[in-house]
Order: sequence, then C-alpha cells, then structure tokens
Amino acid sequence: MSDELGFPVKSVIEGSARLLVPQGVGEVDPASLPVFYNPASKISRDIAVLAVEGYFRDKKEYLMCEPLAGCGVRTIRIMLETSSMSSAVAGDINDNAARLIELNASLNGLGERVRAVHIDANHLLAKMHAEHQRADYIDIDPAGSPARFLENACRATNKNGLLGASATDLAALSGASASTARWRYGAYLVRTVFPREVAARTLAGFMVMTAARLGLSAEPVLTVVHRHFVRVFVKLGRGRSRALDSVSRVGYLAHCGSCLLTIKNTELSLIDANCHECGGKIVSIGPLWLGELSNKELIKNILSSSKREDPIYKEAYKLLRGIDEEIQDIPMYIPVAEIARRAKTSPPSVSRLIEKLREMGYRASITHHDHSAIKTDASLKVMIELSRQSL
Repeated sequence: MSDELGFPVKSVIEGSARLLVPQGVGEVDPASLPVFYNPASKISRDIAVLAVEGYFRDKKEYLMCEPLAGCGVRTIRIMLETSSMSSAVAGDINDNAARLIELNASLNGLGERVRAVHIDANHLLAKMHAEHQRADYIDIDPAGSPARFLENACRATNKNGLLGASATDLAALSGASASTARWRYGAYLVRTVFPREVAARTLAGFMVMTAARLGLSAEPVLTVVHRHFVRVFVKLGRGRSRALDSVSRVGYLAHCGSCLLTIKNTELSLIDANCHECGGKIVSIGPLWLGELSNKELIKNILSSSKREDPIYKEAYKLLRGIDEEIQDIPMYIPVAEIARRAKTSPPSVSRLIEKLREMGYRASITHHDHSAIKTDASLKVMIELSRQSL
C-alpha cells in the first residue's frame, strides 16, 4: 500500500472507521505530513457526526461535501456513523490526499458512495453551484481560518441545508490579534475577559453576513468552542427577507473595560463613548452575532440519540450537555478569578455563586468551554458583593 501511495502509511481506528494515515501521525506537526490528519481533532469530528444525525432526521437521500478532506476521516465517519447521508464528495487540492481518500473509502465499504476528487476547495464548491449539484451538508475544516471558503460554501449548500465551519485562528477571532481580525473578518475586536465568546460570535456573525451578501439567510444552530477550535453550524435558507432577518441579529457589543458592563447594540452610532454605570471608556466590538448560538431543538435531538451511551462520543456529549445548560442570549461571561481579583478575595464556588444569583432573581449559568466562568445578567458589583460573603 505504501508503494502504491508513494509514502509510508499505518492503520488507525477512529470512531467506526478504519483508516490508512501517514506514518508520523501523532509524532510530528500534521501540516508536515504527506496528507493532513490531526488525531487531536477527533472531538470536532465527533460533534460533526452528532450534528448531522440530529439535524437530518427524515429518511431522504442527502448529499454531503467536504472540500478540504485530508485523508477523508470526517466524510467516512459521517457516512458510517449516521444514516443521514446517502453519498458524499470528498475533495482535496493535495493529490496524495485524493488517492488516500479513495483507498480509505474502499477500505470502509464506501467505494460506491464516496467520490474522491483532486481539486481546489473553492473550485469544487463553485463547480457544484454552477452545475446545480448542491450539497445538503457541507463541512469546512481548514487549518486556520475558513473565511476564504465560506462564500462558495454558501452557494453550494441546498436550501435548508447545513453548513459547518471550523476555525483555529483563535488569536484573531478572540481579539488578541486585532489587525488580523480586521482584514480577515472585517471585525473590530479587543481583548476582553470573555475571549472565546467573542470568537464564537465573530465567526457566527461572519458566516451570517457572508450568506446575506448572496441573498441567503444563515441561522446558527450549534456552536462549540473547545481547546484549539471554534465550530459553528448554520442552517441556510433563501430569500432577501430571511437574509435581512438574520442580519438584524448581527451587531456590536458596547463594552466597558472598567466595570465590564456589556450591552448589545445593532448600530454603532447608538453606542455612547462613556459607560453610564462607571464613566469608563466604552469600546465597540464587532460586528458579531448577537442572537442565540445554539438551537435547543437540535441539542435535544442530539442528547436523545442512542449514541449518548457510546464511549466514542463521551467527551462530545459532556460538551453538548454544557451547551444545553448554558444561557444562549447573554453575549459574555466573567471568570470567577476576575470577580475574586476585583473583590480581593479567594475565587468563590462557581456552583454556589450561580445558585445565589438565581435565588436573587438573576439568570446565571456556566459556559460550556470554561466551567470556572459565569454567564449572568447580574452586574459585576452584585457578584463582587456575593464573593465577599465567602460563598
């Protein structure tokens, strides 16, 4: 097999798939391999499997497309582990990858259902749109930013189809690299105490705006932030009125770095220069998505799946249960360490602080990607006072 491919391979198991991958996987940078495969991204693929199964609930014959497929693991797992997709197109600009996808598809009994193609990702997506062969599910999983692929991905997705995109450029999306965020996503971002919320909402907002430019609506239905990546799934629709409705939920956060007051606003012109609570300087963050990041019905579908007992998905289900408990429409969180720093106390118990806030009539929850932080509509002043009560 190595002679046929021109590079040494080994066999691995991921999920229900048996795969041939380059020798050196897990030992060297995945980008340096003849074909890209990152075992650390298994959870991202677990989530994609669960999202596809939860979203496509009927028995129609659906087509998926993965234009940056690498060794084909994501496509093959979705085909094997769900009954949602009847066929798939898996492409890669790397000729080694295209040949390995074909071999892996055959190895898993999918030779007739998975078409492997050696092609540039944007070329493949544009071709599917031009030839009216749109996919029902498209998965964009690049190394870095998905920005340059999203317009063609929107064009190539069927009405009411699902588009999933991952980003690993968290420095840009979270405000740590403001200049990169500006040219890559057209967003003005700054450092905050809730960087991963900013990252998720910036990517979601960018996907919504990209779809709207094409007269399409995009509704985030599942958003996950974990370790090195943020992943957003959107439901795509057609029509200008729907696009306008989606865009109406893209806007800005007026954020005070002094008291951490953060207010949603759809218009920059309506944001004051100074905080009405403490007089501190207000900064504008965005544009980004201001609505709910995940759909309760889809989460319910996933959490009721028989896969919830499967150890393959143990980590993914832990994340998804956290998302289910999380307040979706509060666009920020506060780490308890930040509360303690300002209160000059030891960090309070997260669960006890949430309990006390709820007793006082406030909304409060953890956030799925940081269990040492709290989402709440209570002011920082209230939380500092509670922290001083030695919770």
